[in-house]
Amino acid sequence: MIKLMSDMKTIIFALLSIFFFINNTNAQGTDELIHRLGIVVNQDYFLKFVKPGLNQDRNYTMGAALPVFQYAKMGEKGWVYAPHRFLAKSILGKSASNYKLTDATVMLANTTFTPLYLGNLHDPESEYKRKNDRPFSSLNFIGTSFGVQKDSGNELLSVGINVGAIGLDVSKAFQTTVHRDHWFGTIADIPYGWEDQISEGGEPTLLVSGKYDWLIVGKSDGSGNNKGNFQLSANTEVRLGYYVNGSAGINTRIGLLDKRNWGMNTLPLSSGYSILSSQKNPFELFFIGGVKGNSWLYNALLMGQFRQSPYALSFKQLNKFTMEWNLGFGTKIPFCKNRAIRASVMAVGRSPEFSTVKAFERWHSWADLQLYYEW
Repeated sequence: MIKLMSDMKTIIFALLSIFFFINNTNAQGTDELIHRLGIVVNQDYFLKFVKPGLNQDRNYTMGAALPVFQYAKMGEKGWVYAPHRFLAKSILGKSASNYKLTDATVMLANTTFTPLYLGNLHDPESEYKRKNDRPFSSLNFIGTSFGVQKDSGNELLSVGINVGAIGLDVSKAFQTTVHRDHWFGTIADIPYGWEDQISEGGEPTLLVSGKYDWLIVGKSDGSGNNKGNFQLSANTEVRLGYYVNGSAGINTRIGLLDKRNWGMNTLPLSSGYSILSSQKNPFELFFIGGVKGNSWLYNALLMGQFRQSPYALSFKQLNKFTMEWNLGFGTKIPFCKNRAIRASVMAVGRSPEFSTVKAFERWHSWADLQLYYEW
């Protein structure tokens, strides 16, 4: 309990630091760029309303970002985004002058992963199951991202830096409480294996990422008419740190669209790009979908970091290629010049991340909910 209280104090301090940072930035203010405040929730529980069997509470068990704050002005100056600015300029080189700042985001987030079997590791009956499945693991982090858009409006570069800890007891306390007290009517086992999670007790971790998106179909024609019905974009990304991997994917939006908003991210625990304000603040309603392929060299939440863990997967057991998909719908509801509510609901799927024995190699799915207030 003392350890949990210490972890919670650390997270609360980080949260207060975020709001202090936001308030200082807002004091400098600008009327030209949109602010966005919101939450992101990843949870397979919500899939029970689609098909009860999909609510398994296993593998990627839950994720949440609360709060998510976006305001491009934050990225212009200061030490927090100095590394992002340096990396963006280094990547773009001489072409950096053709890009303008359109996003700076900060969020406090958690991701939680559990095996299929939640019993006691030291029970002989469960040892075979546990050592052929994924280990318990959790990550708490403060994420910052910085985005620049090409003058044409059709290409975006984003740089992200996450600083956090693997192995804190936040996920353990939350999941144990939910299962013990039967929240939402759950009757699943109480997870007794958290004492053997990756880096139990907490270990610092870091992730640096670079992502490039470009619009293929549905570009603005420059006439000022930004309404459209179909957009198709592609992206590629490299991540170094607690994940070492590269990816490439495509995303689409179909419906009543504001073409300028094509850069809104649709992947788990990702945030969108701020856009320039305008006299026009149109309503949007659309279907969204995407497919992404990942190549992997390292995943700390499966393989561990520097601290020895009771159980971790080997490089040989790590699947070197995985797929993800997402499908859902989104909307933007304006109610004055620059104020709006933005929301999306998606089903997301991920192919097996490891290869041990066939019984444990499984696809996993969950629901992604995002809600933002813009002003």
